[in-house]
Amino acid sequence: MPHHPGPLRIAPLQGETTSSLICRISSRYGLEAKALRSCWHWRNHQPKHDGGGARADAEVLLNAAGRQRLADLCGIEEDVLARALPSWARKDAKLLAEGDGVPTAAWRIGGAGAGPVAFGCRLCAARRTATVVRVLRYAPRWDRVCVRHGQWLLDADADQPHEYLDVRHLPEVAAAQRRWAGVARRAVRVGSQPERVFALAQAVVARWWEQALGWERETIWPRRLHQVAGGDAGGDLERWRIVGQDAVVFPEVVLVADALLDPGMAELVWRDSGAGRPRALPADGMFCRQLGERVGRTWLGPLTATDTAVR
Repeated sequence: MPHHPGPLRIAPLQGETTSSLICRISSRYGLEAKALRSCWHWRNHQPKHDGGGARADAEVLLNAAGRQRLADLCGIEEDVLARALPSWARKDAKLLAEGDGVPTAAWRIGGAGAGPVAFGCRLCAARRTATVVRVLRYAPRWDRVCVRHGQWLLDADADQPHEYLDVRHLPEVAAAQRRWAGVARRAVRVGSQPERVFALAQAVVARWWEQALGWERETIWPRRLHQVAGGDAGGDLERWRIVGQDAVVFPEVVLVADALLDPGMAELVWRDSGAGRPRALPADGMFCRQLGERVGRTWLGPLTATDTAVR
């Protein structure tokens, strides 16, 4: 059946998932998403959580005819969609069975392809689209702060009700995102991949996070955790430690990443580890002491020395 461009122009948001765009199109046409999805032939079922609920990070891959169908429905040129939607040109073996003549779609989990999927800021989306709808976008963990509205945008892969955490009263979180941009540029200049530097720093700080409940002198993370929990994590502390971890530790992750790229810190590691005669980092070594000072915890040095994650 021939298909003609729809009467509306519904532009994609940069980094948006294709599934999110389809849901926004259906909303503008006054349809349920399920009704609009009947415009494609589906090769598999929508991913769900173990409890049966649909995954927010579910993504849609389309064959050539399917991409043309989407372009017609939203009234946007395919090259514009290709630049905005990270999954636009991704292939899937399930799409090959029908050939390119039939508009065909396949579900997959978004994080398995173009990177982690996060909720978008609804206030920013409303400002851009003049509608109040949920938006899903691909966003690395160093780009999760909506500075305009003071929100930390959460991963969309978890089966939990929150889309964001309120970080308006934690200016250090937004400041860390601004600082990361400079750290990433420095990583590129020295021939390192920013994402690998971030991952290493995140692994170091995640190890600290696991141990932090036993740190009597730790006051920074508990303050932030209670703040993102609405004032008091209270009796739901364990759940909030999971939900809030990325936002709470983000400033320290950026500080550690910065330290990892500092030639002076590398020199301290070399000296403390035996200057060519390998040994464990000493508790009173300069590297561990400096690292503790960089993250605002002068007492942390001896504890980091026993953590193999920073060796």
